[in-house]
Amino acid sequence: MKQLTVALVEFGGSHDECILTQLEALQTANASVILVTNLQLYDRNPQWHELIKAVYFIEPTGKALKDLGLMRRLVKYLEQNGVSKVVFNTAQGGHVRNLSFLLPKSIRAYGIIHTIRKFQGSFTQKIIHRKIKRYVVLSDDLLQHVAVPKGISLRSFYPVSFPNFHQKAEKPIGEHWITITGGVENRRKDLDAVIGFIQATGPEIHFVFLGKTDINHPDAQAFLRAIEIQGLTDRVRYFTDFVDHAVFDAYLQQTDFLLPLIHPDTPSADEYINHQISGAFTIAFGYKIPLLIHEAYRTEQDLTISAAFYQSSAFTEGLKTAFSLHERIHQQIGQEEKWTKPYQYRNYLRFLELVIN
Repeated sequence: MKQLTVALVEFGGSHDECILTQLEALQTANASVILVTNLQLYDRNPQWHELIKAVYFIEPTGKALKDLGLMRRLVKYLEQNGVSKVVFNTAQGGHVRNLSFLLPKSIRAYGIIHTIRKFQGSFTQKIIHRKIKRYVVLSDDLLQHVAVPKGISLRSFYPVSFPNFHQKAEKPIGEHWITITGGVENRRKDLDAVIGFIQATGPEIHFVFLGKTDINHPDAQAFLRAIEIQGLTDRVRYFTDFVDHAVFDAYLQQTDFLLPLIHPDTPSADEYINHQISGAFTIAFGYKIPLLIHEAYRTEQDLTISAAFYQSSAFTEGLKTAFSLHERIHQQIGQEEKWTKPYQYRNYLRFLELVIN
């Protein structure tokens, strides 16, 4: 019997946190995988290398029509290598539209949607729907918010696999770490709230920004200046360089809570929860780390299992309650079947029509 060959495509420079679970799932099906991506994404994810048959490097210019020649050459390569299924790790944009239309009928296309706004009037996405009929979104809660277009199959998928380097960051006895994934920025984070949280909590509570911080950015400068003036600098950790997977994992191994910093009436409020999930959610489900979430989002089913809730004006009280619930929430995440690797492997293979039940 001929071995199944699947191409996993990521044209952009992000969403790599979704790929490892897919590779592992395909390995359980004895599928051969060709990864189509850029050199930067490939190099920063060495954990992928032993799980793929081949890698096809592609560097789109950003202009979809200009890159039609690149797409035609890619299609020829996929045909020559016996690919029967293509999965778009980020199934949006002009390049996905063009490649999906160039694929022959012998190659079936599938896609991951990261923001459900793509189902709310995107003209390019409507064109993509003509070629991609099966999608996943990244939570059951998002699934509930989607009006699924006619003729489209949609299910949820949780990428819960993360590389484990078996090394923990050094953490002083008595310290507690609240980790914010990403760097110091206001675009998706309520930094003013963080300053208030630091002021309201004791010296044993430390806040870790686990991502690269651009210290020349006005947001970062204002935040770092504010905590310096108030003598709180030693309560905050941040990184000025790219945080590689080993360091990322080491800090998460020591994290007490993940804090997505999604608050009502902030720039992140409309986008997250309603239209896409925070990357912190996926990390929480994969690492079994309890989340700290504003009480406005108690209505989300996944969060009722995985989070402790707080009011911004009473963060200290909320955090005290969260610590009393920490072990219970940790166990709840671990016991939720849909956040286990075997469940998601099978779920993903169903999505690709490789298993029936």
